Amino acid sequence: MASPGAALSAALAAEDFPLVEGQEGMGMAPDKYREVFDLALRGTRAFRDRRFDEAISFYSKALNLRPGDPIILSNRSLAFCRISQLLRERSAADSEYQPLNGLDPTTHAELALKDTEKIVSINSNSPRPYLLKAYALILLEHYHEAREALLAGLQVDPLSHVLQTCLSDLDSNTNIAAGARRARLDRTDDFECTLCFKLLYEPVTTPCGHSFCRSCLHQSMDHGNKCPMCRTVLFIGPRTYPISVTLSNIIQRNFPEEYAERRSEHETMTYAGVDLMPLFVMDVVLPCQKMALNIFEPRYRLMVRRIMEGNHRMGMVAIDSATGTVADCGCEVEILECEPLPDGRFYLEVEGSRRFHILRSWDQDGYRVAEVEWLQDIPLPEGSQQKRELIELANGASELTRAYIRRARETVRTARRTRHLDLESMPGPQDPEKFSFWLVNLISLRPSDRLDLLRLRDTRERISSSIRLLSDAEQGCRVQ
Repeated sequence: MASPGAALSAALAAEDFPLVEGQEGMGMAPDKYREVFDLALRGTRAFRDRRFDEAISFYSKALNLRPGDPIILSNRSLAFCRISQLLRERSAADSEYQPLNGLDPTTHAELALKDTEKIVSINSNSPRPYLLKAYALILLEHYHEAREALLAGLQVDPLSHVLQTCLSDLDSNTNIAAGARRARLDRTDDFECTLCFKLLYEPVTTPCGHSFCRSCLHQSMDHGNKCPMCRTVLFIGPRTYPISVTLSNIIQRNFPEEYAERRSEHETMTYAGVDLMPLFVMDVVLPCQKMALNIFEPRYRLMVRRIMEGNHRMGMVAIDSATGTVADCGCEVEILECEPLPDGRFYLEVEGSRRFHILRSWDQDGYRVAEVEWLQDIPLPEGSQQKRELIELANGASELTRAYIRRARETVRTARRTRHLDLESMPGPQDPEKFSFWLVNLISLRPSDRLDLLRLRDTRERISSSIRLLSDAEQGCRVQ
């Protein structure tokens, strides 16, 4: 089904800025007016070629020369809306193969809304500003306010077919979830969530006095930290904010059947009992490996915000060069440090922990989520000859590694080259699997080779391969 903003997107197009020759153009000197016209023309051409960032740049330069022009403001607002919509509709695969840098979709929609509010104050006798305002509000998921904007536009032009169609589409799309409730128990709106139009489930009441389902408020605050009803700034974490016990008890006591349905629906939507993992598609990471990440792509910023409210863990996978698609195996990493930067990016320090195999994956809000099963090396029976031989191999490799690191430190004295050769972090040979991955991380390998070692479930083979590779690296004077 089409999104609530589909009709608005189809109905709105960039307007041409008028060219006035001869006399002073609309209160400006002819040469200055001509410069504004040229900038607006170039912006509109860029808009029609779907180069929206370039269009915004031209429109902004034109507005510096002619502040408050309703046509230029209108076109810039529409360009902001189009970028916001494109970012929201962008698939996880697009982000993986061609990452973006720039503002997130919510910020673009907020900038569009600011422009529309200026237009309404300048030119409130046309329905177009109200259409633009509704478009921006829909992208911000403020559906009630978008409906009010469309109704205000209909007061200006009651016969506008576009406004009537958009209002009808908005009502039909945003009331789908509420369709089932009308035929059920007769209850007041006090027990309904104003975001999903259903009976409140795990209700939380904000400091400003409004109640929502915990999951609905959590999703809403992914796009901003304001109350969806009154726009008060909220300094709370919806995932950890306490449930309103009294309200929850009243609902469960008076609407037990519907509450049971809501619980069942919630458990189904959250895939209870299944190991789910948000995926960051970038590189092959191995257990025990530490890495610094710069998160700049808009969708991954959203993913990191959600992870930091949860268990601080995500999966890292690479594109398999053999298939050209996301690899079937990856490594769970724990976020050790998360530093939000002023421009919205995140600086992360992560460390690899467990390996996993992807059973299936899908898009969620623009990034990839996977159902996974955990991978371990094939276990050897305790006390068996194979187990004793493996520990002996690990002990021997441990001694060789210590000697290798000592020689490397003597050969290369700079701290930059020796800081990764840390004997204190070396796992004991009593955990051969973990030790084997620590050993692999000393060696510079191609991503395809690292992926093969990640898939390998034979600890002995991994240690033996690492010893050979380490020997080759030493002979070739390649010290990591």
